Amino acid sequence: MGRSDGGKLTIYVDCVSPYSWFGFTNTIRFRPLLNEYGVSVDIIPFFLGAARDGVGNPFTPTPAAKEPFAKQDSETTGRLLGLKVVKPDVFPILSLFPVRVATWVKDHYPAAKFEATFPAFAAGYWSKGINISTPEGVEEALNGVFPPDELREIMKNAVTPENKKRVVELTTGAGAFGAPWIVGVNGDGERKAWFGNDRWDQVFDHLGVPYTPVRILPREEGKAKL
Repeated sequence: MGRSDGGKLTIYVDCVSPYSWFGFTNTIRFRPLLNEYGVSVDIIPFFLGAARDGVGNPFTPTPAAKEPFAKQDSETTGRLLGLKVVKPDVFPILSLFPVRVATWVKDHYPAAKFEATFPAFAAGYWSKGINISTPEGVEEALNGVFPPDELREIMKNAVTPENKKRVVELTTGAGAFGAPWIVGVNGDGERKAWFGNDRWDQVFDHLGVPYTPVRILPREEGKAKL
């Protein structure tokens, strides 16, 4: 389905959202083939709370009637992606500090370091219950990603006026009302945006990337896959 002739996919993520973790994971998996079809990929950390407030969609607690589905949805999606999701005891948290840290890392380190930093934050919070809103939590979550002395220097740089301004610019420039926020520009320069981790068929269709829609396998084909 479709044909790609360049384009770009940008995904905005914040570790306070498990769906950002899912979107990040899928983006990393999809990236090699997106690149093969000429689509570049950029992953941008942003401050979800401020983005939502900026467009008039502030955080509200999950209604009690929705809680069982929300738990089922996040746990099942995580399992299908190979991620263990356990709702943290402290939720939500103010994610501004880890977003500033992730932004500094993205801007000043090789891509591989940022791509280790963000999932370490997400897994630290959504699998291990680490309160990554604090310096102590950041140190615990990023243990093994950076040496302790280097990480402390990163945290100092994360709260400099320049980096704070950078986070504000990225956050306000997204136009997002949720996370992950995905922006696709196809080879003709046409731009569309999506909220969530469950719109990939629409994203690929817009980008002109050939893909297989979700389908049920015939019984015999399904047996052969077992």
